[in-house]
Amino acid sequence: MALALDGVTEIDHWGRPAFRTKKRIFAVIRSDGLYLHLPEERKEFLFAAAPTIFVKYMWGRTANVIVQTGRVPEKDLASLMREAHAYALPQKKHSRLVGAPSKMTRKRKGG
Repeated sequence: MALALDGVTEIDHWGRPAFRTKKRIFAVIRSDGLYLHLPEERKEFLFAAAPTIFVKYMWGRTANVIVQTGRVPEKDLASLMREAHAYALPQKKHSRLVGAPSKMTRKRKGG
């Protein structure tokens, strides 16, 4: 499922299969479920919605989500995987704000 996503490679992460974009790991297959790298607000929603399916795993002060894959329909799991993948993609940098003057069009003061 993860390898079908654009630009994903499988790597070893401490003896576990992990999937990453150029930027970061977004999924790790663990013995206790599937770790997914998701935004904080999304994780909190999942913990509240179904705490026995989306298990909170603390790493220091950070709450991580471990999905109990056998308890989630495949289409929902695929959707969560796509969400984690999108969250792990490098953000496109814009050289300037839309509508802001470029260096070429700015006028110098006093000259």
